[in-house]
Amino acid sequence: MTDARTFLIDCLQRVIDGGDVTNDELDAVIADPAGLRGVERKAWHGLGYWADDDDIREKDPKYAPSRRQQLIGLLCDLTHEDSR
Repeated sequence: MTDARTFLIDCLQRVIDGGDVTNDELDAVIADPAGLRGVERKAWHGLGYWADDDDIREKDPKYAPSRRQQLIGLLCDLTHEDSR
């Protein structure tokens, strides 16, 4: 498993569990997301959208649970692809 994949899995799990992630944190560990491929790239984008949408989550209480469901799908994709 790559360091990037491990980091993405950890971040996804943290957000799914009710935590948060920032764009600064994402950028600090994965400075060049263009190097990511497939599900890793999708996961990075999903986490980036989460980090960008704090204002939407504040205004709409239904938004965070909906986004977390999408992040669960990304986490499943990352962990299932890794087990193949």
